[in-house]
Amino acid sequence: MIIEYDFGKKERPASKRFAKAAATDASSGVKTFGKVEVHLELANARIAKLEAALRGAHAAVTEPDEAANGESEQGQILVDAAEYARLLRCRELVAAALPDA
Repeated sequence: MIIEYDFGKKERPASKRFAKAAATDASSGVKTFGKVEVHLELANARIAKLEAALRGAHAAVTEPDEAANGESEQGQILVDAAEYARLLRCRELVAAALPDA
């Protein structure tokens, strides 16, 4: 009878890869951390875009539409109760996401 045991072999390749990557990063720290400013600037630009989109969504919900004010035609739109609840929840989330809203 042969008893097979891998002695942790399945775990070792991952730890070896991590150790090898850590050793190469430690020897060339500039390579890893040299472009932090670029990544921070890209993240900052992305955050600014998302905040602008969020402010636009908030403005669309809270401010009256000029095109709708000029029209005297009244109409009805049927919306499912679940859809209306989702729209109200989205409006609440947008309002809550903006600190000055």
